[in-house]
Amino acid sequence: MNEKNNTTKLRSFFNIASKKFMGMNKGSKILLKLGTSLFALFLLVALALEILLISGTVVLQNHMYLIEWTMIYSFRFWVMIVFGAFILDILVKR
Repeated sequence: MNEKNNTTKLRSFFNIASKKFMGMNKGSKILLKLGTSLFALFLLVALALEILLISGTVVLQNHMYLIEWTMIYSFRFWVMIVFGAFILDILVKR
């Protein structure tokens, strides 16, 4: 019985989120898509760098820090872009 209640709450949350996303202005949607695509791109760069380092093609000192920073700062950039898009949407609607 509790599982049905949780499923219903989750579905209502996703319905509300999709309605709010559809109601966002064009600039905010572009920022969200840009942030998501850049985040995915930096994750792919980190993955490619890790594969190159494991295979021995590239030898760098402190390579783990380079991969770690690539992932952390891409996530931080994504979070700033998402919050910026939400703030932009709120300011434009006022």
